[in-house]
Amino acid sequence: MRNNSVKNSTLILTALHATIHIMKIIETKEAWIHTHFIVDSYFITEQERRQISINVEPELLQLGIQYGLTYNIAPSKHRSIIILECIPFDSIKTMVRELIDEEIKDFPVRHPEQRNVVTNITVADLETNESENLNPI
Repeated sequence: MRNNSVKNSTLILTALHATIHIMKIIETKEAWIHTHFIVDSYFITEQERRQISINVEPELLQLGIQYGLTYNIAPSKHRSIIILECIPFDSIKTMVRELIDEEIKDFPVRHPEQRNVVTNITVADLETNESENLNPI
């Protein structure tokens, strides 16, 4: 019996893993005095931003880049942008792209149409400890 449950768990995990896409840089553009690394995700969380900055910015200093990273969303493309506050030489830009790609490879891709939807809310009355099911539909 235990063997079947392990097989089912493995199958479910494999199916879930197959549906999760990992984040990556899909395009690099120069804009005025910045370099834009456009990723294939609509949103990068604040925690992911901190992780990128903490791990990539010290490497930028080692490469002689004194400027940090900022984050934005390209509204017309529904893509997040990681912005390097300068335009380095092409060889350095390639190294920075590889550093960022390495850091974001485990982040999930988020699309603008993905939302958390609440479908059922239960409210408990504190005095009577009764539950009411509020379903407006």
